[in-house]
Amino acid sequence: MIIFVNNIPFCISENPRIAETYTQIHDAKKIKSEILDFDGNILIKNATAGFILEVISKAQVIKELGNLVKVTFWVENKEKIKKSVKTKIPVIKAAGGVVENHKNEILMMKRLGHWDLPKGKADPGENSATTAQREVEEECNVQVIVKEKVCTTWHTYFLKEKLVLKRTKWYRMILITDKKMKPQKEEGIEELKWMNRNAVEQSMSESYKTIEFVISKYYDSHLVFGNN
Repeated sequence: MIIFVNNIPFCISENPRIAETYTQIHDAKKIKSEILDFDGNILIKNATAGFILEVISKAQVIKELGNLVKVTFWVENKEKIKKSVKTKIPVIKAAGGVVENHKNEILMMKRLGHWDLPKGKADPGENSATTAQREVEEECNVQVIVKEKVCTTWHTYFLKEKLVLKRTKWYRMILITDKKMKPQKEEGIEELKWMNRNAVEQSMSESYKTIEFVISKYYDSHLVFGNN
C-alpha cells in the first residue's frame, strides 16, 4: 500500500527492497515519531498503525517536503496494518478515468496549474465504476465506455482540520465522442488536451506523484493499444 502525503510516497510493506539505498533507517520501537527528520529515503522497521498515522499526520502539516524522497514502513502483517489504518482515519471514496481515443492518446486536464486526470468523489450509494464515468463525463463533457480497473491510489489531506484518507479507484475508458468536449470551469479545470505517450510522460514534470503512479500502472497494463 502506498499513501501519498504532500505528493510524497509513504509505503507500507512486508518485504521492502533491502538493496535500496536508504539515507535513514530507524526502528519504531526505539524512535519517537515527533523527532523524525523528513529527509532523503527513510526506512522504518517495526512500524505499528498508530506510529504510521503519527508520522503521516506530522508530514501532512509540513508544506515543503522537498528533501524527502520516500518513507517505507516495514511491517509484519501488511493487511492487518492497512485495515487498522483505515479504521483509525476517515476514508473518502472517489474514482476517475484514463480515457483513450482512437489515436491511442490519453485525455489530460490542466487543473490549478498541474496536469491531472478526471476524477471525483462518489455520491451516496454509487459504485466506483459509475462514479468514474460520471466524473469524467461531467468534467470533460465527453462520452465514454468504462473498461477494467487500472489501480487504486490513496492520499491524505485535511478536511475541516481533520486528517482524512482519500481512496481513488482508476479505470481505463474508451472514448465514444468528444465533439462537445469542454473543461468544467467551476471545478478549476483550465484546459483539456489529448496527448500521446511521449507528451503524457513529459507532462508528468508538471503533475502529481499520484497521477504519475496511475499513468505508470496504465502503460504497464496496456502496452499493446487497440485491444478495446
